Amino acid sequence: MATLKTLNDLAVGDVVTRYVSAAKIPMCLKVSAIDDNLIHCGPWKFNKSNGAEVDLELGWDGVTATGSIIVPD
Repeated sequence: MATLKTLNDLAVGDVVTRYVSAAKIPMCLKVSAIDDNLIHCGPWKFNKSNGAEVDLELGWDGVTATGSIIVPD
């Protein structure tokens, strides 16, 4: 039986699925960097603890507001 990855298990090069908007439109992304607080997938940044997108220009802090979320594949 395969073990499901969590956000904490992700490493650079892993593939995640980004679900955009309430419509949950899927988009495959590759993890490009991970730091103390964020998972980076190319130009997109996600909260490391919950997978919510962080985009301060759009007012998305990844805690109280977001427009997408990632889940490990």
